[in-house]
Amino acid sequence: MPCDGIPARDSSFPIAAGATRLRAADQIAHVSVGVGASRNESASTVPTPLDATPLSFAHLSELEVGPPELIDLAARAGFASVGIRTNAAMPGGIEYNLRSPTALAQTRRHMAQTGVSVLYVEMISLSRETQVRQFEPMLEIGAALGATRLAIGGNDPDFAALAERLAELCDLARGFRIAIDLEFMPFRPVKSLADALEVVTRAQHPNAHILVDALHFFRSGSDVAMLESIDPALLGTFQLCDAPRQAPAPEDLVTEARTRRLLPGAGGLPLWSLIDALPAGIPFGVELPIASQFPTLRPDERAALMVRSTREFLRARPQARTD
Repeated sequence: MPCDGIPARDSSFPIAAGATRLRAADQIAHVSVGVGASRNESASTVPTPLDATPLSFAHLSELEVGPPELIDLAARAGFASVGIRTNAAMPGGIEYNLRSPTALAQTRRHMAQTGVSVLYVEMISLSRETQVRQFEPMLEIGAALGATRLAIGGNDPDFAALAERLAELCDLARGFRIAIDLEFMPFRPVKSLADALEVVTRAQHPNAHILVDALHFFRSGSDVAMLESIDPALLGTFQLCDAPRQAPAPEDLVTEARTRRLLPGAGGLPLWSLIDALPAGIPFGVELPIASQFPTLRPDERAALMVRSTREFLRARPQARTD
């Protein structure tokens, strides 16, 4: 049974198809895209200047901060929305499942007071052994928060079996009006954009999408031309950060992703080539766990630095790119 205050599943939620590819650098509107909805139809009809695009605050950026406080941080810093880690990314990892009615109500109260929304919940490590139904309470919580997306990772080298589980999860999530975004990571079996595209294509479900993280994109050797060629309807969300051009040793990729990301413009990744390949209207997030780099700053000061640096980077778009 649904938890108190949590909407029941809606199995009749319609799936729309198709999207027009417009350059994200020309028009980006932060929209909480409905399941399978056309981003061209969902985005504002008035182009949003890139440097004014509302930003989403990834929980990994300040993972030790609980959801109510995270929402307050986001509001003070200038974020429009947040992602919430309601399920640990690894066994024993930090999570805030919000299954307590008090915790859920407190989080929703802070959302109402600040105007900050929840764009997505995360993280499921999907494999052939995943019992999809066990995540129904997580989807109920996500729906109660107004989340429209669920981020997952691909943790099985058998892409055919993984796609079956993905389709099952997509079908379950569809009833809660939540879209599924598969995030590829070079240290998981679904390592690259090509891998994620294969799994999503095999799933053959209109609720299956791909999450593009800037660091993972470049560290996995993914191809911008491939990204440009993908149906925009398959691309769910984007997360921005920077890093040195030179990748660390393979065994250090996890540490880099979780603690060593750089502010946009502070590294050497060819970010503009990636941003130019994104479709207009894709939700635009910031994932910057920078506490170890700025230990003397408070969490709210780091959050403000993330917004300020991201805005400055987007405002300083080069006229003639060489990357």
